[in-house]
Amino acid sequence: MSTAVEAVKVEGPSEASQVDARANAALGAMKCPHLGAQYNPFAGPHVEDPHPFYAQLRQDAPVSYNPMLGMWLVSRYDDICHVLKDPARYSSSDLGNMGSVLSPQTLSVLAEGYPLADSLINSDPPAHTRLRKLLGRGFSAQRIAAQEGPIRAVSEELVQAFARRGHADLVTEFAYPLPVRVILGMVGVPQEDMADIKRWCDDFFRMIFTRVPAEEQPPLARSWVTFQHYVARLIRAREDEPRDDLISYLVTTDADGEALTLPELIIAIAGSMLAAGHETTTALLAQCWKQALLQPGLWQRLREDRSLVPHLIEETLRFDSVAHGMIRTTTEDVELAGVALPKGSRLLLLYASGSRDPALLPDGDHFDINRSHPTHLGFGRGIHFCIGAPLARLEAQIATNLLLDQLADLRLEETPDFGTTQSLTIRSIQHLRVTWTPTGT
Repeated sequence: MSTAVEAVKVEGPSEASQVDARANAALGAMKCPHLGAQYNPFAGPHVEDPHPFYAQLRQDAPVSYNPMLGMWLVSRYDDICHVLKDPARYSSSDLGNMGSVLSPQTLSVLAEGYPLADSLINSDPPAHTRLRKLLGRGFSAQRIAAQEGPIRAVSEELVQAFARRGHADLVTEFAYPLPVRVILGMVGVPQEDMADIKRWCDDFFRMIFTRVPAEEQPPLARSWVTFQHYVARLIRAREDEPRDDLISYLVTTDADGEALTLPELIIAIAGSMLAAGHETTTALLAQCWKQALLQPGLWQRLREDRSLVPHLIEETLRFDSVAHGMIRTTTEDVELAGVALPKGSRLLLLYASGSRDPALLPDGDHFDINRSHPTHLGFGRGIHFCIGAPLARLEAQIATNLLLDQLADLRLEETPDFGTTQSLTIRSIQHLRVTWTPTGT
């Protein structure tokens, strides 16, 4: 089993040099061999609007190397699906090795935490098959359907807090607190700990998925260790006194007598459910409402025809994908889109690019609410398809319909500043400032 230190440690300089050398050897036959080197997912024009660059990648260098990331960019839908459907040759097991190069002091802090066990996102069969079976019990159709009442109650409370005001930031006042409160209640975490959970989750994602200077790393590592110990206490409490929540459900054995270990429970609850379980849903809600307000006349059309709300959600997942990308590593020498990739090559699968691929959809750069079931990679594909997708869709439908009910003439502020941010895997906006005619005026 990997330790917390090993699971997040990235390749050292000598290893990176070897990867660069192998990559350069594979570039010769490409039409634009160094196009991928221009990509920067963290700053600049590729954060504001990466799609013109993605279109160029798909046309001229569909598999192209980026030395800054030490990864091959895979931009076409068919190539991405080919990788996702072949976990034996394209592994998820070292997904944690994509963020900061951790300093010795940071590694020392992380060593005080629990071993970072395999999770759904960074495991391959047969480990992934076992984890999916055990964790899937908590996300059955029946358990998801039971969340409709809590989702509606929290949504109504949040909207009523600003409905009479005439202005709000829908990210900070609705899109963020709704999924956090829903997942906290579902998992069994006290609502009063929401601020701590948010801070721990933000620190965890920053350390794992972005590049952090060495001097800024130790506090992030300390935050993750604190988060681990917090979750461990909750798990032990439920073992002693079970409740009607997800933690209590997951600590029990299944029908075959199997059970999750403590490290597996910690990473599943802290990393997968509490961190990923709200971060991506917040981004999805915000992107849906942003698109509904950017398209002329669409808000009123949605008010008049609520059957279009699911279309809005799916088209947003396709057009402005929250799950921006995902990492895989080759387990043997392979060839992808005519490019020879040696064993150990790391791939950044650009989901957002694949979902707009003209080979999938000729007018993919056009947002069209009339698409009833648009094909997209917003929740992944294959064995790693997002286990929380039904819950995210349910939250988006309930919350969007409530806004349509309450805020008839909702509109963006005159000069919107969305504060778009992007990591290797998630794209989101930090603000969605809107105005409307207050209720009763």
